[in-house]
Amino acid sequence: MRIAIFGAGLVGQRTATALVARGFDNVALISQTRETAPSDGVAMGQGWPHPAAQDADIVVLATESAHQPAMAIQLMKSGTHVVTTADNPDDVQRLWALDDTATEAGAALVIGAAYSPGLSTLLASYLVRTLDTVDTISTAQFGTGGPACAHEHHRAMGSTAHEVHEGVLRTSRGGSGRELVWFPDPVASADCYRAGLADPFLLHQAFPTVRRIESRQAATRRDRLTSRLPMLRPPHAEGLVGAVWAEVRGHVDGRAEHRAMAATAPQATGAAAMVAAFCCELAGQVSGEEGQSQIRSGAQSAASNENPVSLLQLVSDDVRLWAYDGSQIVNASGETEPIHAARKWRSPGENVAIPLFSHCLITRIGSFT
Repeated sequence: MRIAIFGAGLVGQRTATALVARGFDNVALISQTRETAPSDGVAMGQGWPHPAAQDADIVVLATESAHQPAMAIQLMKSGTHVVTTADNPDDVQRLWALDDTATEAGAALVIGAAYSPGLSTLLASYLVRTLDTVDTISTAQFGTGGPACAHEHHRAMGSTAHEVHEGVLRTSRGGSGRELVWFPDPVASADCYRAGLADPFLLHQAFPTVRRIESRQAATRRDRLTSRLPMLRPPHAEGLVGAVWAEVRGHVDGRAEHRAMAATAPQATGAAAMVAAFCCELAGQVSGEEGQSQIRSGAQSAASNENPVSLLQLVSDDVRLWAYDGSQIVNASGETEPIHAARKWRSPGENVAIPLFSHCLITRIGSFT
């Protein structure tokens, strides 16, 4: 199995490291223009197009969002499976429109395999499947990754937001709709606002009958005031604190239910974990039984994935998961899996989180305080 990663920023580098750690021994990391420091077990390259990408079974696009649709078309026409990390809603919609192209080529096109969208929509997708009916899906994100992610956060706050209202995708003003969201420690509470995010679009494609879908991102007053101006100072090299949160409201056995989950990790680490999880899933499908590919071609996302538990298990190697309501994550056979999850995160006046699947938690994470 050959995997090529184009884009040697934080997400690309950590994706390569995560894939090698998962046992892939034929991974290439290709930078756009700059030279990249060698990495154990990873072949290095530079420039596009690159032979390593042309010969790969799976290509990960970890460049800026705007470059990914054109590159995806070129790769899919040769039958290559593509995993994209695009988070700009316009670029995500352009990628989703390539569904027919991917299907005709017999290639899988994974869209929004990042932290948000990606892990945020995966948590929402899992929670949706725990209810009989769903009325509302909400997601929120905190933090940024590298410089490109910081620029995207700045753009999103000053852009038109999208949300689903009464089952219809509509626009709203970015920076409006302040909501206090409780993330797990060390983030805790943060004011979050509507922004130009891709979560509502992808969740709407996966769950078109849900009446309300909304997404927000954490921001300060300065973020809101300067969102329509150029960035006043260069972005940081990396944001080391990140979190995503998902909540669903609906009914089980006629009873109203409200469930929430969250994940904590630096944004670049979380995005890389999501990409690596999809690569593992695609690699397993490509091999199939007796060498026959069992892969589902066409456009897909974390929200539309039919087995969110499998992806959550893979992601949990690098990301800490939290289940606010204590709901258990089980596999298809009904056996409880030792996923890294916590039953609750800290709220004012409460004790520290109670671990779910404690033997795994204590070994890998230790204390929650």
